[in-house]
Amino acid sequence: MVLTLMRVRLFPYLGDRMAGITPLFDNLWNEYIIWSFLVGGFTFIWLYHHSLWYKSEEGEDWDNKDGIEVGVFPKHYDNFTLEIAWTVLPFFLIVYLALISWGPLDAIWSSAEADGGYGAECAPGEMSNMTWSEAEGRYVADCYHVIYIEAYQWGWNFDCLEVAVPDLCEVGTAVIDGTPAASLTLKQGEVYLAAMGSADVTHAPWFVSWGVKEDVLYAPGTMDLNGDGLSDNMVLTENGEYALSGPIGELGLTTVWLPADNVENFLLLCTEYCGDNHAYMLAQINVNA
Repeated sequence: MVLTLMRVRLFPYLGDRMAGITPLFDNLWNEYIIWSFLVGGFTFIWLYHHSLWYKSEEGEDWDNKDGIEVGVFPKHYDNFTLEIAWTVLPFFLIVYLALISWGPLDAIWSSAEADGGYGAECAPGEMSNMTWSEAEGRYVADCYHVIYIEAYQWGWNFDCLEVAVPDLCEVGTAVIDGTPAASLTLKQGEVYLAAMGSADVTHAPWFVSWGVKEDVLYAPGTMDLNGDGLSDNMVLTENGEYALSGPIGELGLTTVWLPADNVENFLLLCTEYCGDNHAYMLAQINVNA
């Protein structure tokens, strides 16, 4: 709660939720907080108890059970049962936390080839119809839209590719703290697969309100080596729209799922240091109803 308030007050564009992409992340965040308090509370109570209980008063004669002497290592007391418990119980907790974390991670980072719960790529004009599945504990959809994001020092390029319906995806500009920046407008209730590449160094786009962040590596196709005025990752189709010039994997692009669940406006930031203006590498993300 304190961290959330700090983020809102210091960075108003960051949004008002720390784990905002789906209820799946919200529930995971809450469970991690509960276990943090339980484990932290137990550990500190144990430490303070032993620190205060096992001490002698000033001027009091104390029983030197350990035979403590200057320059002599104290006696070692072995408790095999306690050592086993101290090792096994945290191990089971870590395994449990890893298992409950798998669902949210898979919902965001599963590939388009895998069964991510979002069907196949949408046909022109088709809607995702994203809904919340109580049975699966995550969002599901009939299909998804592919969009393209290109990072460079120090800005972002967006392209809606073959998502031709204006309400589904629009690219524009915004003014952030007096500075022009790129903007991407998406539609609430739709699922997008962002294919991302870098034109120079490694970047890490962070969709702040959604809590999604992924490294983007240099992709040779981001350059215009064939001289057609376009990134080699892009081709102009017969319909006058842009499309990817090949399969995402062959182009060396990174992908991440973007389920647009709420109407909101927030920033896209770079979280991998990429040079002098890294801190000002911003873009505006808008999700409209």
